[in-house]
Amino acid sequence: MLVVIDAQNDTFDKRGTNYAEWSEVIEEGISRRIDQAIDNDEPIIYTKNLYPDFEHGERSAESIRFDEAVYPVFYDRLEKYGDEYTKNFYGIPPEEARKIYENYKDKVKTNQMIEFVGVETNICVLANIMVIQNIFPEAMITVNKNLVAASSDDLHDKTLEILANMNVFISE
Repeated sequence: MLVVIDAQNDTFDKRGTNYAEWSEVIEEGISRRIDQAIDNDEPIIYTKNLYPDFEHGERSAESIRFDEAVYPVFYDRLEKYGDEYTKNFYGIPPEEARKIYENYKDKVKTNQMIEFVGVETNICVLANIMVIQNIFPEAMITVNKNLVAASSDDLHDKTLEILANMNVFISE
């Protein structure tokens, strides 16, 4: 199973509010990994971060809609082959977690690999790994360190170290 975290205009498009150059570094690798999942008929889950109401007072609805949209490079494949789960903060909320459990409990067996890719390592990737790890404690959770990124290299590295100590396999 592949879990794609927040592949949205917000961080991947140069016009996005939180765009960072590191997103360009992981974009092609994430695209290849999505294609691999499609070719292997692997389940794909993706998160979509929706901005909370307080953000609407700080910027335009148009800006928020743009940032919330899935980045066009990923959109067609995720829309066609993936299952979208929305969140308003860092991690998938309980009602969405229950849906994931119900939709995938029969597909996720002991030692089933669940790989995470996306942004930001130290915030949303970390938070959603914790959610999925609690839903499927017997699964082998994996993060490809070359397919996740953070605005801080230091926090990225520290988060990978923390995840490794939480029985998450870090791959390249």
